[in-house]
Amino acid sequence: MENTNNRSENQIMTAAGLFLSLVAPTVITLLIRPYYLSPALEANEQILVGNGLVWLTVLLVLLIVRFGERLPLKSIGWEKISRKWVWAAIGIGIGLMLLSGLIQIIAGAFIQQPESGTLESVTTNLHWWVLLYSVISTSFTEEILFRGFILERLISLTRNPWLSAVISMTAFVFAHLGQWNIVHVIIVVIPFGAIMTALYLWKRNLPFVIIIHTLIDLPLVFLASG
Repeated sequence: MENTNNRSENQIMTAAGLFLSLVAPTVITLLIRPYYLSPALEANEQILVGNGLVWLTVLLVLLIVRFGERLPLKSIGWEKISRKWVWAAIGIGIGLMLLSGLIQIIAGAFIQQPESGTLESVTTNLHWWVLLYSVISTSFTEEILFRGFILERLISLTRNPWLSAVISMTAFVFAHLGQWNIVHVIIVVIPFGAIMTALYLWKRNLPFVIIIHTLIDLPLVFLASG
């Protein structure tokens, strides 16, 4: 009876964690940032506060994992990474960073993009250190939420990695809609989100994908104009 109750409590905690992970980032991006942060704060402050809210979400999810589900962080992919795979992640990250840049240069030459939601508009008037913090912060929070927690828990519940990947990817894309225009979402967010999902499923190691994610986004730092 006690085991049944514990299992039921764990399932409730998992459901709460999934709801929080799936909904909170999108609410922050599509509702809180444009309607509450943007009118009240300047650009750099918006980034800091917005990332802070996402970190609060991550903290709550980690508390659910450790004290609600009573599971180790290993259950969401947080494991040691060997030196060999650190170097592999760096190599993959640099390769994907160059690929991302090439895709955006080619797309810029052939596709007319809206003025808002471009790399230039998003990074305008931002200090380089704010963008560096944002790149590192986002790499941790997005991989923990979308790859580590959501993907692992959905695979455990559905026994279907493909369905789990689609749901995780959908949440990942929605969390980017408020900041980037639709062209950037289609040519960068969706394909590279799919790549990161595949890389996580390959290694099931959060530090591995965090390193890669950081390197892909690192060029944003050099676009800072503030």
